[in-house]
Amino acid sequence: MPTLTINGRDVDVGDEFLKLSPEQQNATVDEIAHSMGVGKSTQSDTAPSIAEGIGRAAATGVPVIGGLLNKADAATNATLAPVLNGLFSPDQQLQGDWSQRYHQALAVQNGADQQFAQQHPVLNTGAQIAGGIASTAPLASIAIPARLAQAPGAIAAAGRIGWTGLEGAALGGTDAYARGQNVGQGAAIGAAGGAGGQALGEAIGGASDLVRALMRGANGRAEDRAAGIIRQLGQSDALSPAQAQSELARLGPDATLADLGPNMQQGARAVASAPGSAQQRLVEALTRRADGDGQRITGAMDAALGPRTNVLDSADQIAASRSAAARPLYDQAYASKVPMTEDMQKLLTRPSMQRAFAGAQKLAADAGHEIDPEKPTVMALDYTKRALDDSISSNLRAGNNNEARILMENRNALLEHMDKAVPEYAQARRVFSDYSSVANALQEGQKVFSNATTPDMLARSLANMNDAEKQAFTEGARQQIAQTMGTARNDANAAKGVLDKGYNREKLALLLGNDPASRLNNAVDAERTFAGTMQAARGGSMTDRNILAQQIIPGDQKTPVLRSLLNLRFGDAALGVGERLASGAINARNERTRDAVARALLSRDASAFAPVAPTQNTLAPNIAALLVGGTLPAERQ
Repeated sequence: MPTLTINGRDVDVGDEFLKLSPEQQNATVDEIAHSMGVGKSTQSDTAPSIAEGIGRAAATGVPVIGGLLNKADAATNATLAPVLNGLFSPDQQLQGDWSQRYHQALAVQNGADQQFAQQHPVLNTGAQIAGGIASTAPLASIAIPARLAQAPGAIAAAGRIGWTGLEGAALGGTDAYARGQNVGQGAAIGAAGGAGGQALGEAIGGASDLVRALMRGANGRAEDRAAGIIRQLGQSDALSPAQAQSELARLGPDATLADLGPNMQQGARAVASAPGSAQQRLVEALTRRADGDGQRITGAMDAALGPRTNVLDSADQIAASRSAAARPLYDQAYASKVPMTEDMQKLLTRPSMQRAFAGAQKLAADAGHEIDPEKPTVMALDYTKRALDDSISSNLRAGNNNEARILMENRNALLEHMDKAVPEYAQARRVFSDYSSVANALQEGQKVFSNATTPDMLARSLANMNDAEKQAFTEGARQQIAQTMGTARNDANAAKGVLDKGYNREKLALLLGNDPASRLNNAVDAERTFAGTMQAARGGSMTDRNILAQQIIPGDQKTPVLRSLLNLRFGDAALGVGERLASGAINARNERTRDAVARALLSRDASAFAPVAPTQNTLAPNIAALLVGGTLPAERQ
């Protein structure tokens, strides 16, 4: 780069000066000399003011763009000179072709900057640094890819340092090229600023994390480690806060995070595998909960089906109610007479009817009534109907189907005649039949969970029942559930087995409605889940449990020193020695961690599964940007 000595001062004018004609070189020297206070000027009669010089220096300090500003200004002056030269005196005009005018104007721009730098070196350097920092600071937020910026660990930190160094080298080299300077030197300065600033920021950020961890104390750090373990177990079970909260609500108020999946249950096993306060806390809580499963099952059944009653007592109550309601109607009907029509007389003369009338006399006598064979009253004919019922049942049991069919036809003919002749009798018999159907519904309800009853059959039966019959049917089903489950009121798995058999869940929904059936099913599901959590925590071999505990929660196993030495693994041996020296602190740390994990597993805090937003060290890229902006361009003085 050519250097001129003007009035005892060295001025760098750039290679463009050599491309000027002798006349233009002289004019350029005169312009520079005038700006220094000597001679005359071709562009300005006064030197740049301090404000103007600071502004130009700050703009020049912007990497890459700052190196192009004087060139852009010179190009603009060279382009407009033919139009604007008329506004200036001949000695202030740019002459020659565009290239000559450009090089002349550029030399003047560079000379003005050089003059301000020599007159005000501190202001010039400060303004350039300020311009560089201000222009590179916004790059800090986008300089490193998000995943690399948020990744933890020393390897990721080294990657960020290297990445920032490469970006600084690219920026420094490009800036040096734009200024016509040594590209290698500019790249080296940029790389040093980027990598060094990132490294300094990483160190400061690491120290800040350490200070925060120390301020949280041992228990706080244990809670942080436990939160990480719970979050990892939850991810293995694909749990989100919303899913966890929904499952906790379904399983009921006694459910905890330990019940929400096989990996969460394995976490409970890991805690229960190491002796200490965490094991005691977890096992005692699970045992207390298991002791209450029978009461919870009973409560769920009572809520869905009503309190348990004695089925025989229910049947007796129905029978008593039937008799009490029908008796006044029968008494009223018995006081009536039955007209003897020709058809009625023919019916009573049939052999089976005569045998039934003889049986009716015996039944009436046993009940304290007398029947006059010559006067077939309503009571006499009613006892005859009862005798026919007994004969029909006997023949059906004996397989005499034809005899039974004939008896049924005679009985139905008798009832048809009596119902028409005496309406009071028809009403009494209808009341008695309603209560009988209720009793039958009670008996049928006890068969509802048998394999012979399908959901379609149950739906059809319920559709043909009135409210009283449905109530009796439900009572019968309630008794059947209690009887079938046996010890299931104290055994969740037995209750689960009953409900999972065949179509029993569908039948339960038809009988109770979807919501009550769902609540009962959920209660039984919860008890089986609780039993599974207890089994996971206490079951399995001790060897398997110890291995699992070490995988999930660090324990106090130590690296063997002697074996490592014999195997020439001196690093492992040194590690074993260190572990033994620090064993007390390590064991205390692990015990606090297990205790914090136990508390979390026994809680219902579904927010434990919320993903943690990756942290990003924002300090390091900002420091790197400041250093890069503060060291470019290379010609700062």
